[in-house]
Amino acid sequence: MMKHFSKGMYTLFLSLILVLVAGVSQAAAANLLRVLVKEENSSKMSVAVTQPATLQISGQASRRLDPGKWYTLPLTSAYRITPSNNGLVQVGNTLYPGEIELRAWNNKAIAVNVLSLEEYLRSVVPSEMPASWHMDALMAQAVAARSYAVNTQRQRKWGEAPYDLVSDTRDQVYKGFYRYDPQTGQAIALIHSRSDQAVASTAGYMLRPGFKGYYRARLPRNWISWGGGYMPVSDGQHLDQEMTQQMAQNGWNWVQILSWWYRDQPIKN
Repeated sequence: MMKHFSKGMYTLFLSLILVLVAGVSQAAAANLLRVLVKEENSSKMSVAVTQPATLQISGQASRRLDPGKWYTLPLTSAYRITPSNNGLVQVGNTLYPGEIELRAWNNKAIAVNVLSLEEYLRSVVPSEMPASWHMDALMAQAVAARSYAVNTQRQRKWGEAPYDLVSDTRDQVYKGFYRYDPQTGQAIALIHSRSDQAVASTAGYMLRPGFKGYYRARLPRNWISWGGGYMPVSDGQHLDQEMTQQMAQNGWNWVQILSWWYRDQPIKN
């Protein structure tokens, strides 16, 4: 079943993709992640695309999806949607980069976003820490989030599930790139140029093996004397985001911040 967008909505999507093309790094193509972005009690799911896309259907010939339409797909098969020209795939009111896989899993309909690690971080960093915060705090957050994502994928936290991470606080908050507001007809950006800069500036940097990159907004704090003042004691495993912002504001750089919280310096792979 197909439903047509309004002309205004279609025009919005075409203009939106022009902005996205300028912002996506063509180098961020390796290290693919599979992120569960939608799960519901249903036997079907609806999607739309901002650029012409290929719909691959398990055991069948592929077909073309065009912008300006909703496609409601019965999940009696597994589907993979691959947009052209850096297009986005809309699931619900959210627009995602990369590819979308749809399938039935554990008696539910699920959507899984397949995308590069660096694209994933472009949404995670501003979702987990305000993009207005100090750049060194954002850079520390980017390295912690990258380390968590890679280690979670390697450790197969979700077992035999067809995804590596989920998009909420059970792993890291991943909101996609844009949210469409049907009442205003506008797309709200969920990525930000400052957090993009933090991700790009730390590309390839991760915590050393054994440091998964756990973090919290605020950790229980015990204080020690440090440099004429006081600092929170680190447990060597978690980063305190609020204190990280204060450290950055007081002159700590991102490497020093990570070294304090994880008791070791990040390395570049």
